[in-house]
This record gives sequence, C-alpha cells and structure tokens, in this order.
Amino acid sequence: MIINTLELYNFRQYIGHQEVEFSTDPEKNVTVLIGVNTSGKTTIVRAFEWCLYGKNGFEDPFLLNSDVRDNMQVGDTQDVWVAVTFTHDGKVYTIKRQYKYVCNDRTSDGGKWTVTLNKKPEENLTLEYLQSDGQTKTPIDQSNITESMDRVLPKDLSDYFFFGGERISGIANRTDLSKAVRGLMRLDVLENASTHLSRVVKSFENSIDTSGDANAQKAKDSLETFKKKKEQLVIEKDNAEKQMEYWKSKEAEYNAQLAKSNIEQVKQAKKERDRIETTLRSEKGKLERAKKDMVNYFSDPKFRAFAYFGMPGISEVLKELDSLKGTDKNVECVPDMEQGAIDFLIKRGRCICGTKLDKGTIPYDKVMEERKILPPEVLSAAVQSYKSKAEGYLAGTEDYKSNMEEKYKNIRYIVRTIGDLNDALEKQSELIIDDTDAKKIEADRKDAHIKYVEAKQDYDTCVSNIGGCDTNIKNCESAIDKYAKSSKKNARVARFISYSQKVYEWLLETYKGKEEIVREQLQIRVNENFKKMYHGERSILIDDKYRVKYSDVTTEESDGLKAVKSFAFIASLVSMAKDKILDDNEMKLGQVYPLVMDAPFSNVDEIHIDNICKILPQTANQVIMAVMQKDWEYASTNLNQYVGKSYIIEKDKDANGKEIDTSTHFR
Repeated sequence: MIINTLELYNFRQYIGHQEVEFSTDPEKNVTVLIGVNTSGKTTIVRAFEWCLYGKNGFEDPFLLNSDVRDNMQVGDTQDVWVAVTFTHDGKVYTIKRQYKYVCNDRTSDGGKWTVTLNKKPEENLTLEYLQSDGQTKTPIDQSNITESMDRVLPKDLSDYFFFGGERISGIANRTDLSKAVRGLMRLDVLENASTHLSRVVKSFENSIDTSGDANAQKAKDSLETFKKKKEQLVIEKDNAEKQMEYWKSKEAEYNAQLAKSNIEQVKQAKKERDRIETTLRSEKGKLERAKKDMVNYFSDPKFRAFAYFGMPGISEVLKELDSLKGTDKNVECVPDMEQGAIDFLIKRGRCICGTKLDKGTIPYDKVMEERKILPPEVLSAAVQSYKSKAEGYLAGTEDYKSNMEEKYKNIRYIVRTIGDLNDALEKQSELIIDDTDAKKIEADRKDAHIKYVEAKQDYDTCVSNIGGCDTNIKNCESAIDKYAKSSKKNARVARFISYSQKVYEWLLETYKGKEEIVREQLQIRVNENFKKMYHGERSILIDDKYRVKYSDVTTEESDGLKAVKSFAFIASLVSMAKDKILDDNEMKLGQVYPLVMDAPFSNVDEIHIDNICKILPQTANQVIMAVMQKDWEYASTNLNQYVGKSYIIEKDKDANGKEIDTSTHFR
C-alpha cells in the first residue's frame, strides 16, 4: 500500500476542499507537514483512520468544521468527507467516507448562536479502482468494502502504521503483538488454514456411524468430551503460563533492584549523580547566559543588527547615489540643516549667535547665501548626510553574521550537552536504592516468588491433565478406528480423517517453522535498529509471544526510551514485511505498508531524533509525518535528503491579521 493523495472537505479545521499529494518517489519517500500546535497535525492522522476504518478519535463527535456548522440555518445540510487514493498490488484505489449533517435547531443565548446537528449523520462509503486504461473506474460493492480494506491493511494492524507521538511509546509494550506480527507477515493465512482443517477432521470424526456398536458409540461420545476438556485445559495452561512469566519477571526486577541497594554501589551512584546534577546546573546556567548574550547582541545598537539586516538595501542605495551626475555633489553646508531653519532665523530677525539679521546687511546676505545650498532646494547636503550615516552603519557588519552563527551554534551545543546529562542522570537515578526501600522491595520479591510458585503448580497440573486427555483421546480414536474398519462406509471416512490429519499436522509444522523464522529475524532486526537509534548498551529479546523485552532487567523506562524501542520495533516490522522475509516457492508472504505519524518526536531527545531519522526512510517504503517546527529543526538534518514533498500547515487569518483556530490550509 502506497498512499498517493489525501483530500479533505470541511473536515475539522480544514474548511472547504483541501488536498495533499504525498511523495511516491522510492529515493525521496518522505513527506513532511510542518505546523504549530492546534494547526491540524493530529487531524491528518485521524482523517486517515476515519476514512479507512470509520474510527473517530476526537473528543467532539462532530467532524464538520465549526465555522461551517455555526453558519447553518435550520434545515440546512452540509457534507464532510475524506478521500484517500492509494496504490495496492499495481491498482490505484480511491476510498471516500462522507457524512451528511442536518441543522435541526438554532438558538441564541446572549447573542451567541448554538447550532444543533443530527447526532447520527447519513454515511456514504465508496471504494473504487482504476482499470488498466487509467480512465475507467470500477466501484466495489459496498458490502465488500470493509473486507477489501482488511486485505489491504487490516483494521487491527492500523495502530502500527497510523499513530501519534502520544501512542508511540506504548506500541512495543502491548500484549497483542503476536496477532499483529502474524497479520503483518501473513502468518494468519497458515493459522486460519490450520484452524479450518482441524474443523474438517472433527467433521469427519462426527460422520462415523457407531450406532451398531455400544462401545464404539461410547468411545465417540467420550472423544468429544475429552477434546472439549483439553481445549479448556489449554486455555487454563496458557493463563497459568502468563502468570508464571509475569511473576518471574517481577521477581527478577525486584532482585535487580535489591542488587542496586548495595551500600558501596549506592554511594558511588549518588556521588556520580551529584556530579551530574552540578554539571547540569552549570550547563543550564550557561544556556541562559548564552541566550541572554545573543538577545543583547541582537538588540544593542553598537552591534549593528539593524545594519546587518538592512545591509543589502543600504548598499544598493549607496551604489545608486554614487552614480548620480551633477555639480552640487561636493557642495559643503551645515550638516542636518534645512531651509526651514534659515527662514525661522530671518523671521525672528536674529541669528543664534545674537547678530541682527536686518535686510541689506552683510550677516543677512551671508545667511541667505547659505539658504540657497540647503535642502530641499539642493539635495546634495541630504545625500551627503545620508551617505555618512549609512557608511557608518555598514562599518563592522562583516563580522556580525559570523558572530551570530557562532552564538547560535554554542546554544545548540549546550542544549545537546544538557540532553546527554539528563540521560546520564536518569541512568544514575535508576542505580540508587535507599536502605529504607530495600525492606519493602524484599517483601515484594518474596510475594512475587510465592505467586510464581503457585502459577507454576497450576501450569504443571494443567500439563499433566492435558497429557491424560491426550491418552484418553488416543484410546477413543483407536476404538473408533477399530470399529470403523468393519464398515466400508466408515473405512472410507477413516481414510479421509487420516489424510486430513496428516495435512493438518504438516500445515501446523509448517506454520510453527515459519513463525520461528519470523520471530528470530524480527529479534535480529529490532536489535540492529535499536542499536542504531539508542546510544546506550541495552539489547532486545523477542519471546515466543512476540513481547519486546530487554536482555537486562530494568526497573522502569523513560518515555523517550519507550519511544525509541517502539520505533525500532515498528521499523523492523515494516522492513520485514517489505522484504517479504518468508518469500519462497511455496507461498508469497509479506506486504508493503506506509508509516503515517503525528508528532513522532515529541518524547524523544535530539540525539535519538537524529538516529531515528537515519533509519525510518530506509525501512519503510513511504513515510508521512506531521511535525512541530522545533522538532523539524532537529530532524531535517538527516531527513532532508529523503524528503520528496513538504507542506506548511497554516491557520487562516481574519481581517485584523489574527489567526483563526478553526480554519487551516496547506501551503
């Protein structure tokens, strides 16, 4: 699945018709949508989820743009729709989901109007694809749309490909990963086939006629009873196994915490923590001083910030002035004086030095001569004055840019240092367990051990009882088989059962073999990606239930570490699906999926952002992300080379230039 376009009509903030075209270039497979808070970034991801699956993740159930809604009159109707065009298996599809809202009421309270809409709007869902001629559109029957989309990208798996920053941290910690992985790698096909064949075997067993033999009939009835009992025991065994694993991990966690309560270790950890905190305070002080220095440097007139930004225009004006022709360019006059000043002195009849300016006197004539060479009659004086000031402004601007850049680089460096120190502080804090806490941890450890032992006993009991059921099932099947051979009809059914059983066993063995390949390959890839993204020393284990764990036991994870782990997991899943890891001559497994993310870096520091950005474009065929401007400043360094299309999400403005929260567009 590759997404080509997204169209919105009156959907939330996006008033009217809006369209975004996504990059489908394999070499530049990233599309970036940059916006501020409340601009509509989250709306993009949820528009996909609503259009494809009918999910509405908004607190406000009404999807219609609020400005459009507020202008509706009673009886008016308005549509809101989202359309997604995508390519799958060589065909171009367009899915469109539409709501029709009706204004049922419009009331005023203190001059403020409230519009009431129908709570259950009329819905219209269409799915069509282009024929090979590129023109003819063939609609898919509405009753088959959900099934068709489930084949493209199942709804249960959509959370792994359409997600926001607030959801990314928990993806790798979910308990339903087994289902997700099987679905992504198309192992569910084998699983479903196995389930179907087990039903076939059961159907054949039920068709054996045992009415002529009481023992055979009893064996048949008992067989069904033992199989049902075994099914229940398997469920109980799985539950007990989950409890075992949980309490075992808790006990290991408490043991790890207790190990950290070693007095000498705690002492050293506290000492290192204090050192880091001191350094961190120092760096934060540096950051504040660096920011203040940059602001002062920018605002202080002596640093000529104005001249720097105006330098191109000032330089151009000076060039033009130097090219002017005329004889008055070199006329000297009193600086910053104009004819109006002389006129004032004449009217007053006295110079500023006190000399009388009577008409016909020498002082009067001298002042009038000065008046003739002053602006506005003669512009040269003004020109010379401007040139003098402009040249003064430009003096020293050559170093201004480099100085500003150095100050900005220094701020960035300090920010990165603070990020590293925060990570180091978090690690040291994990190592510190006070003696007062050790007693409680030991009590929790003992409780966890007891519960583990209890779960282990339940598990062992279930395993033993399952073994007993297997023996009884085998005895019943032998009795039935013995009787079946006495009848031609039953003998034929018995052969069918034997064939079906062998196919079922082969399919089950094939499924288990391929699942093991997937699990092993997934663990390898997750670790490869995790080591590229995470700057620590941890490694990842994938258990038989596809749960993502660390090889070492940790007390807790930061949101940042959870996000990195989830990114590594998703990147690995996507790359495995893309590479069709299970392609062989027997079956084609695997699929291509896009990644659509809202604020993916909200809980990730700068270093990890850099690392993640290096990996994602290489693992997924298509990456679509809506990001904050501040996050993009960090991410762009490594992502720019992969960006095929980029958009700015902007809020519309009213007549006064104020941004409108309810009206957004793409630029």
